[in-house]
Formats: sequence, structure tokens, C-alpha cells
Amino acid sequence: MKVYFTASLRGTQYFEHYYELIYNEIAALGHTHVDSQLFTNSRKNYYTKMQKAGHATYVAQYQKKNSAIHTADICIFDVSFESSSIGYQIARALDLHKPTLLLYCEENYPYFFGGIYDERLLIKQYADATIKKVLKSSIEYVYQKKDQRFNFFVTPDLLSHLDETAKKLKTTKSDYLRHLIEADRKRL
Repeated sequence: MKVYFTASLRGTQYFEHYYELIYNEIAALGHTHVDSQLFTNSRKNYYTKMQKAGHATYVAQYQKKNSAIHTADICIFDVSFESSSIGYQIARALDLHKPTLLLYCEENYPYFFGGIYDERLLIKQYADATIKKVLKSSIEYVYQKKDQRFNFFVTPDLLSHLDETAKKLKTTKSDYLRHLIEADRKRL
């Protein structure tokens, strides 16, 4: 399974040991990482390089992270250290309907994320002694929440209506159909 794992680069000064444990355990469980940037740059060098490189580098970084999230089967974030960029990436993963696991070390519960209801989101606490067990069971759990592909045939007239409505609502056909099904489920 392809896994996108990341955490706050600024948080490495406090949690680097845990980040490495998580990263290595994901690989030990047989999964493939789609991004390793957290471990290829020192925090100081990264921010210095970004400041010197300018806007084009910011754009490239943004696109690289979005591409990694899109490519991944599941996304895992360590949220022990607060970060707006990690928060954005979590929102992006959930918007793309990715099974998403948020990990936090001991007393660093992510209160804001605790208020989100999404069946694809799981928030789990870990410590040195529990990280392997937490990762194994949590990855299995969130992967079961992965969207399933469903194909069906419609008449040309229905397809035309679906295309027009999705354009008018500025959404995808899939999101529009999901919304209709959810609304119907709540109604029943």
C-alpha cells in the first residue's frame, strides 16, 4: 500500500525520534512511502533554502505535497506539534476521501481535529512502547474505510443531466452523486 506520512518539520526538534520510528515501522509493515522529505532536509537548511529560492519553489513544494497525497492509498500525519501546513494537508487528504490517520504522542492530543467527524479519519495516541501495535491496527482500520469504486450505466439523457448539474454546482459528478446518496440516507 502507498502511504503518505509527514509531520511538522519544525516539530523535529521535539519529536524527530518518533517521526523516524513511525516512518521506519510503516516500511517494516511492507508499505511504500510516497514522500520522504521530512528526513531529507534539516529544519534549518529547508527554511533557508526555501527563502532563497523564492516563489517558484513554494509552488513546486505545494504541488509536490498535493501530488503525494493524491497518489497515496492512505495518509498518516503526526500531529504532536501544531502546524498550519500539516492542517492544510490533512484537510486536503480528507477532501480527496483518503483514509487518514492522525497520530499524537502522549499528552499532545489534537483538540481541533478531535471535533471533525469523518468516517475516514482516525486519531490515535502512541508512545515508544506502543507505536508498532498502534500503527499496525490503525492502518488496517483506516484502509477499510477507503472508497470503493462503483460503476453503473445510465442513459445519455441522465448523463447529460448529471454533467450539467455538476458543472452548475462546480463539483464532480462523483461528489454530486455522493451528496445525493448521503441526503437520501439522512432522509430515510
